[in-house]
Amino acid sequence: MSLRARTAVFLLGLCALLNIYSTQPLLPDLAHDLHVPLGRSTWTITATTLGVALVAPFAGSVSDRLGRKRVMVAAIAGALAATLACAVAWNFAAMLVFRLAQGLLIPFVFAVAVSYLAEEYTGPVAQRANALYVSGTAFGGFCGRFLSGAATERFGWRSSFVVLALVLLVTLAATVAWLPRERGFAPSDSLLASLRGIGGHFGNARLLGTCVIGASILFLQVGAFTYAGMRLKAPPFGLSTFEIGAVFAVFLVAVVVTPLTGRLIGRIGRLRTYLLVGLVSLAGLALTLVPSTPAVIVGLAASSTGVFSGQACAIGYAAEAGGAARSSAVGLYLTSYYAGGSIGAVAPAPLYTAAGWSACAALLAAVVGVSVLVALAVWRPAPVGRPQRHRYEEPLYD
Repeated sequence: MSLRARTAVFLLGLCALLNIYSTQPLLPDLAHDLHVPLGRSTWTITATTLGVALVAPFAGSVSDRLGRKRVMVAAIAGALAATLACAVAWNFAAMLVFRLAQGLLIPFVFAVAVSYLAEEYTGPVAQRANALYVSGTAFGGFCGRFLSGAATERFGWRSSFVVLALVLLVTLAATVAWLPRERGFAPSDSLLASLRGIGGHFGNARLLGTCVIGASILFLQVGAFTYAGMRLKAPPFGLSTFEIGAVFAVFLVAVVVTPLTGRLIGRIGRLRTYLLVGLVSLAGLALTLVPSTPAVIVGLAASSTGVFSGQACAIGYAAEAGGAARSSAVGLYLTSYYAGGSIGAVAPAPLYTAAGWSACAALLAAVVGVSVLVALAVWRPAPVGRPQRHRYEEPLYD
């Protein structure tokens, strides 16, 4: 895989997570300017994750018929337009509609990119490619939040969506120019034939368990950063919108660490790797309880690193567990993943209002515990042996 192709894969990951949580550092500003309670402003996150959850099972099926790269390019262009529309939202309802539109388009990048990588590469190379892609999502999560916070602090929240649209424009150009056309792709006979594979997944315990793990992963991520961000803006921390956006620089730790997760999976197995990253997330949550800004930031860094490493474990397994209907399996996983994120954006709100961040952290720790128990039940260690080589397999890293 060439440097340009690796860059395109990384940017696709960035694009997949750029918009979803970009309003997290803006919630107080949106609540004030659009005249809604602060708790209700979190629906700007839920609207987007709900859109992803609704469409994700079908995105892969559409690409099964039309082709991977063509669908991704169209989706990025559509996301660019929806992002610009958010900048001119005239009330809260309009904002929710445009945020929903962003979410409806994201699976046509996220799910399709994972299927693209699974078709073109196998074995350790596929694991590293997935880890590189997930690393890109970590960077996208950082960019979406940081750029939004920085632009809002200087020019107001509407400018944040213009900045993100420019990032999408760069991603669109790189995808068109640098991502190779499919070589391992065979189009389905019809869209209906591709959709039939979705029903068969509901009898696949390994895949359904992995979907539960995915939902837990994003529940943790969204809940931690949404409500820890609110805590950091309130006394005794009192951080500004820009400073809260800068806190999301902790995602850069995950950008560096997540590509190593693919190598770790190859050495100690997927299950052991997930147990390890679960402990990292729990340790991070514990640190956020310390009433110190540096401690909270380090805790969020550990938690997010565990989240993205866990995602690298889970999403690759979903593609494997789906068998021949791989793209719809990834779509079902993403539906569960973003449904978990949707719940994570709003479910902790009563706890935060009644008992503060400590109650939220306890809930998030319990969710991590559940995901670990499910992984122990449904995942099996990969068989030891020489990995099968794919006809297109090349070193991912030069």
